Amino acid sequence: MAINEHEVLLTRKGYEQKQQRLEECLHLLHEEIPQRLKIAKSHDGELRENREYIDIEREKELLEIEVRRLEELLNEAQIIDEESISTDNVGLGSRVILEAGKGKANQIVLELVSPQEVDLEHGRISTESPMGQLLFGRKKGDKVKLKKGSGDVTYKIVGIQRGD
Repeated sequence: MAINEHEVLLTRKGYEQKQQRLEECLHLLHEEIPQRLKIAKSHDGELRENREYIDIEREKELLEIEVRRLEELLNEAQIIDEESISTDNVGLGSRVILEAGKGKANQIVLELVSPQEVDLEHGRISTESPMGQLLFGRKKGDKVKLKKGSGDVTYKIVGIQRGD
């Protein structure tokens, strides 16, 4: 898949999450922040001494930065075609089932995504992370050893699926 240096690969789910975040930020920026600024402005005193007003203005600036970042990301993003995600080798968009011992109790499931989509809480790790680099290109049945401070952990790849 040929892309230029400014394009970013995103899974469909990642793209939709970024789009939803952009909509939330725009709502805050155009609906809620102006209301809050109006209320803070109505309080007596000089605006430069009005802490509430200053804090809301700073929040507005941060939201504007976030909106520009998200718009740029979404404009440059190329969505990975689900059909192009291999179930033979681990790659971008793969959901990998790992086993650290015998049995389902010792299994973990990770999905390899671009750095912009990382969500550790939901098992979405970057292809550039240490674990992502260990897994990338591997096949079902391969073993990988992750070095941890408390000792090495060996995982066996027991399944490769397309992520959601």
